[in-house]
Amino acid sequence: MDRVIYRGERKRIRRDEVSSVGNLFNSLFAKITLLAISIFLFYNVAHSIKITVQRLDILKRAEMEVDSLRLKNLELDLLLSSMQSKEYLEVQARDRLNFTGEKEYVFVIPDILLKEKEKDLNRILYGQEEKKEEKAYEVWKDFFFDGV
Repeated sequence: MDRVIYRGERKRIRRDEVSSVGNLFNSLFAKITLLAISIFLFYNVAHSIKITVQRLDILKRAEMEVDSLRLKNLELDLLLSSMQSKEYLEVQARDRLNFTGEKEYVFVIPDILLKEKEKDLNRILYGQEEKKEEKAYEVWKDFFFDGV
């Protein structure tokens, strides 16, 4: 018995067809396209990192603000409890109405005098002296109208 094997016409892949795909990636257009896609992807990654860093910074600032507000809330709570005492209300009423308690004295000092003495104190303690150049006629005018 003889055996006969019939094979139909098959598609054979030629080496020329395989190399055409390789030639496609060797073309200038394909290289530029792949380079553009790579740059686009790197840009997106960098932009995502930048946004993440900004969000973390915002989160840290928000946490710091929450902590400071908690401290302020605690201070205000303590202040409120002290403000509700009778002694505090009495002291505030005396201060605002310029009244005195037992063995207390009220001194009234004009604001102008306080400002002048504050300047003198700063000059003596810190060496801060305001030097302003005055014209000669201004000095004489001050001398004649205001005195020494």
